[in-house]
Amino acid sequence: MRTGLIDTWVGNPADVGPMYPFVGFEVPLFVVCVVLWLAYTVWQIKHENATYAAELDQLAEAESPASAVATEN
Repeated sequence: MRTGLIDTWVGNPADVGPMYPFVGFEVPLFVVCVVLWLAYTVWQIKHENATYAAELDQLAEAESPASAVATEN
């Protein structure tokens, strides 16, 4: 049973050719991943800080912590 272009495993794999798609794009793809990861991390920190500030304001405006928790959705 044959499932690919390789007839035998004896020999040099470099003679077969590329073993995966997009050969040579490893560094640009890595850079894209790092940029996306950094952008997501910055967005996540900003979102969490905004949520924290909103919750802090809600607790500061409440008469007691129990009433602030009771009005939370």
